[in-house]
Amino acid sequence: MSEPGTVTYRADNGRAYITLNRPEKRNAMTEAMWGLLMDCYDQAEADDDVRVVVLGSEGDDFCAGHDLSEVGNQYGEEPGGGGNWRRPSQRARLKYDKMYVERLQRIFNALKPTIALVKGYCLGGGLYMVEASDLVIAADTAKFGHPEQKLGLSGAAYFDAWEIMTLGARKARELLLLGEVWPAQEAYANGLINKVVPLGSLKKQGDIWAEKIVRQPRDGIAMGKAATGIALQSLGVTSQFGYGHVLHTLATNLRYEPGEFNFIKERRDKGVRVSTHEREAFYETDRDESVGL
Repeated sequence: MSEPGTVTYRADNGRAYITLNRPEKRNAMTEAMWGLLMDCYDQAEADDDVRVVVLGSEGDDFCAGHDLSEVGNQYGEEPGGGGNWRRPSQRARLKYDKMYVERLQRIFNALKPTIALVKGYCLGGGLYMVEASDLVIAADTAKFGHPEQKLGLSGAAYFDAWEIMTLGARKARELLLLGEVWPAQEAYANGLINKVVPLGSLKKQGDIWAEKIVRQPRDGIAMGKAATGIALQSLGVTSQFGYGHVLHTLATNLRYEPGEFNFIKERRDKGVRVSTHEREAFYETDRDESVGL
């Protein structure tokens, strides 16, 4: 049995099964797991017998995003603060953000299509993985969102062009700017995913769709994926991979004013769990949406 905190790979009958395996942390992605995920995609592309990637997860959730205990550290933040603490440079931010968006681009541009099977929470970096996939089947337990926008990103998303094309400008802005979490049916109604099924049917439905792809010619699958990439490029969608990391770098270098919530500072002073709860509490309102006020 594979160790938790890993990403596992298994090839069988034309399929590459890539599985996130950190269920005790809702499959929140560490830097090590991102590296393993890229290795799995390399392995799938190198195997000529593989025609489709099935991206799934262990446990009750797909992925809760990037491990918040690492947020900021990749830029050179010192978790404990201290007198020698220096604000990370723009070049350090750009270097990491460019690498991060290239991981998502790797999934997006893979020569072989990806079917993502989603259950439970699919947030932040987890949702980016899903947006980079070709087809998405969700269990009725799935919940989708970009709550990391509440860290101060306010719409500076890696996939903003894709989201505007897919959801329309209004719903894309709603998803990003409000940082709310959509249940599976709302995600389906807005075009974020392809299909919603009962949790118990998720794997079966994934196998049905994978089999439909596996029966197609290898060259046809590759050329179809390449043609899709050209079409998205002609529409300007793939330009997001050229500017996404720049916008993210700017968004993570905000100057916080009095009364605004600074997650990095709060995490440094109080830890991940407390600061995460405080972040959500900061954005809660008592507004009754049913009255439209």
